[in-house]
Amino acid sequence: MSLWLTAEELIELTGYKLSRFQKLALAEMSVPFKSRPADGFPLVNRAQFQGQTVLTSRPKKREPRWESLS
Repeated sequence: MSLWLTAEELIELTGYKLSRFQKLALAEMSVPFKSRPADGFPLVNRAQFQGQTVLTSRPKKREPRWESLS
């Protein structure tokens, strides 16, 4: 497995095929990346996504404990 996300994975992540639009999407999602000097391809480190759980729904907000305020 490569250190960087593949071109196909970047398309899946960003929804774009062109690297300039991928970079804009990555920046909007606050995903750190570097541009490869030779061709400007966005390099996204795979390690930042490993070991993270995917949330399918938002966690429920906890109700405040009003009794602790008095």
